[in-house]
Amino acid sequence: CCSDRDDQIIFNGLFFYLAYAAVPNVSRMPVWITEGAIITALLHIGPVEFLYYWFHRALHHHFLYSRYHSHHHASIVTEPITSVIHPFAEHVVYFLLFSIPMMTPIFMGCGSVLAVVLYITYIDFMNNMGHCNFELVPKHIFHVFPALKYLMYTPSFHSLHHTQFRTNYSLFMPFYDYIYNTMDSSTDELYERTLKGTEETPDLVHLTHMTNLRSTYHLRVGIASIASRPSESPVWYMWMIWPVAWLSMVLAWVYGSSAFVIESLTLKKFKMQTWAIPRYNFHYGLIWQRQNNSMEVVNYLHKSIQN
Repeated sequence: CCSDRDDQIIFNGLFFYLAYAAVPNVSRMPVWITEGAIITALLHIGPVEFLYYWFHRALHHHFLYSRYHSHHHASIVTEPITSVIHPFAEHVVYFLLFSIPMMTPIFMGCGSVLAVVLYITYIDFMNNMGHCNFELVPKHIFHVFPALKYLMYTPSFHSLHHTQFRTNYSLFMPFYDYIYNTMDSSTDELYERTLKGTEETPDLVHLTHMTNLRSTYHLRVGIASIASRPSESPVWYMWMIWPVAWLSMVLAWVYGSSAFVIESLTLKKFKMQTWAIPRYNFHYGLIWQRQNNSMEVVNYLHKSIQN
């Protein structure tokens, strides 16, 4: 399923190169025009979501599904990379759809650089979030804004589409599934249940902590290309993302008060977990924190032994 993960990257570069070369004055776009940004948002809510819904629904017809879309659905248990695993013909259609909100304001003379960048960021974030197979949309956001359930999907919403196949066709805004009665009846229940989660008792716990800032990238949630290398072999571009590691260190120091699970593995019936303590090597050299750090380690070990 991941054999053509570069399709979108290659086509993405070609698409933006052709747009830059062919569209007049695209190189002299202003940084921001509010009118153009509003048009971009309305075009996504209207034509893009509507056309995507019916195109996606058509892809689930047995003729198109067996020849094209089944390739995407080979990932029943989705992950973020699943979001860009499509036959090349589907990539072409999706880029034509997403070009509507980007190119229309440009041809109208009210396009802006930030509107394009923010729209692309929105598409990528929502697409990856919907396939992450982990519920991260907080429940209270729907209580404060009840109408948001029609304008923003959740990972639970899209995971049902990958398991049920005949429901939840919408792109990022589920209101067309409500309109055309294709909303899976178990969507809300799965969302609630996923947020609660299940408490697992591991058979083995590996307790660890960070060593230095670079070690952050070697976590499973870090950058795969860096994590695949030994820590003694840094890549040249790590200095550019150093501020992100520094910020994570500060946040872990200020707010991190307990270990968190960074990896769970199951070997037959044997469950193993890796817990990370939100501390770095230098924390254990601080005299005023030695006692607190020692007590934290004891508490973590006590918890693991109890489990």
